Amino acid sequence: MKARKRILVVDDDKDVLLFLGDRLNALGYDVLTAGNGTEGLEALQRQSVDGVLLDLNMPVMGGMTMLEKLKNLSPSPPVIVMSANDHRSELLKAISKGALDFLIKPIAHDELTSKCLRLFL
Repeated sequence: MKARKRILVVDDDKDVLLFLGDRLNALGYDVLTAGNGTEGLEALQRQSVDGVLLDLNMPVMGGMTMLEKLKNLSPSPPVIVMSANDHRSELLKAISKGALDFLIKPIAHDELTSKCLRLFL
């Protein structure tokens, strides 16, 4: 039996964590959650993941800082950044720092599905 892929979702909004956790579970992924970048990095020290969904705007440690720190992991997991703001410059900066793609909140189910299945295989 093939092992389920594990995704880490990092967001300070508990409703977003629940929504994405439910959707990703329905797609066949195991899901870990964290409320900020610091918690996300701590989770990665405990378990490896096959991908990260990372909010850019969070307290304690924001997504851009966590994205920088993820580059030091070996192997570094693929990252999709998320933002409630459609600020292309911020999203393009995240792409230049190593994110593979982005999602704009509110996240459409079909977009989440297509990007996760494409990047987190």
